[in-house]
Amino acid sequence: MTKHCCIIEAYDDGFFPPEFKGGKGDTFIVGVKTSGFRVLDIAVSRVLVDGGETYKRIVEMSGLLNGELIMLDGVTYAGFDVVDPFLLHSETGKPVVAVQLYPLNLERVRSALLKHFPDGEERFRVVRNYYESLIPIETAWRIIQVMAVGIDLGRVVGVLRHVCIYSPEPEPLRIADKIASSLSKLFIS
Repeated sequence: MTKHCCIIEAYDDGFFPPEFKGGKGDTFIVGVKTSGFRVLDIAVSRVLVDGGETYKRIVEMSGLLNGELIMLDGVTYAGFDVVDPFLLHSETGKPVVAVQLYPLNLERVRSALLKHFPDGEERFRVVRNYYESLIPIETAWRIIQVMAVGIDLGRVVGVLRHVCIYSPEPEPLRIADKIASSLSKLFIS
């Protein structure tokens, strides 16, 4: 992996209406493989909202995309599915950088998880561990929070400087979000 740029796999989920929550509808998880600003490959998977499938699908897509670094948009996907960055790093052998653009209200997250999921405590443990591991990183726009597993912080800062070109949101995540949201809206209509 070069010092500042590498082959990044970025994952985000698509739009879904509130009535899909609780396993009543599907959304898409999209992985994009990028080099610099070029999209090299795309992987797409449909998942049940709140269905607990997202982690497994990201591991599968990561095997197909075969990038050097995994970038996540937080740790909650497809409603309240959680993706554990530590477990993802351990299973794939790839460094994981999870980006948090906005603060979380941990008490509200915990309350919702305990109310709606039999495994709410376990899901909350992942969210809490992630949130407690976040480190502030300055971008050209504002400070964002990141969690890095299996990669040194200096390298993370270099990667983020290279891929945060239009906003504090890393470009690979923005692309994954746009594709996932477009597919989801197309599928729903």
